[in-house]
Amino acid sequence: MQNTHNNYSSGEFSLSHALPIGYCFNEFEIEEVISEGGFSIVYRAWDHRLKRTIAIKEYMPSILVVRRQDLKLNLRRASLKKRFQIGLHNFMHEAHLMTCFNHPCLPRFLRFWQQNSTAYIATPFYSGMTLKKLQTKRPKIINQNWIYNMLFPLLDAIDTLHQAGYLHCDISLDNILIQDDQLPILLDLGSARKATERLSDEKEVTISPGFTAVEQYTANEEGQQGPWTDIYSLGAVLHTLIVGTPPPVSIVRNIEDNYQPLSKLCPAGYSSSFLHVIDRTLKIKLSERPLSITELMTQIKASTIKTCRVPVLSYTRPNTFTAYVPPVSSNSE
Repeated sequence: MQNTHNNYSSGEFSLSHALPIGYCFNEFEIEEVISEGGFSIVYRAWDHRLKRTIAIKEYMPSILVVRRQDLKLNLRRASLKKRFQIGLHNFMHEAHLMTCFNHPCLPRFLRFWQQNSTAYIATPFYSGMTLKKLQTKRPKIINQNWIYNMLFPLLDAIDTLHQAGYLHCDISLDNILIQDDQLPILLDLGSARKATERLSDEKEVTISPGFTAVEQYTANEEGQQGPWTDIYSLGAVLHTLIVGTPPPVSIVRNIEDNYQPLSKLCPAGYSSSFLHVIDRTLKIKLSERPLSITELMTQIKASTIKTCRVPVLSYTRPNTFTAYVPPVSSNSE
């Protein structure tokens, strides 16, 4: 299928960041813009060859580039080239990483390609809404029982990354999708990195105030970041679901800690033992947090047994594997 969008004038710039509805990448036809963030745009598209709906993620850092009328991206100024290339490298890394895992709560990779002076990732289309949107539109369904049912599959997905030596590094309400069947999907592996990898100018650090652990602001030594770093972010997600707001920014807490423990706030409908576990995940001192997902799951299950109110979800870990990853290829523009 040929691209039928021909209404352009080379060198001029479009007011819209997104590609137009009806734009085609061979057999993939864009039908809707799902979300538009600072660094990427996600589209719902129709696969004419396999007759299925898919999602396409486009690397589109709007602070660095603009879209020309011929739909290619153009740097806002030449000095931004290095930052754009670093982000593009991270985007390619995300595509590479997605091929390494087969887990029902991690996005499945379909295809990667380069076009329009940028890059694209195709995945299955997951029908649902992010935790951020769900908290706004359906807040009444969020209670301790619902959190338990969502939490254990999500923990298993995070542990799958950790067991392979990776940290997600950007767990937040925006990056957890709750599907129509209530199974969570952990989105956006673009910030994921090896636990042993040191920070450098070649790797951009994603900061989500309230969700980012203190060591992500300052760590530049091996061993400072680990599973406990993602555990802090997950604790911030749970804190936000329960009381409606994230905890205070960790770098501020590191100077003066005004965090109000959930176990003292005693929000209605939540057991004190469960709230105490969440408080531990949000400790500023690394050694005071659960140090692994296995340890965290054990503590959560123990809190359930103590309260005898909420049944522990019986979750069977799926078969996961690390696959051989061929080099990412590029298509000509």
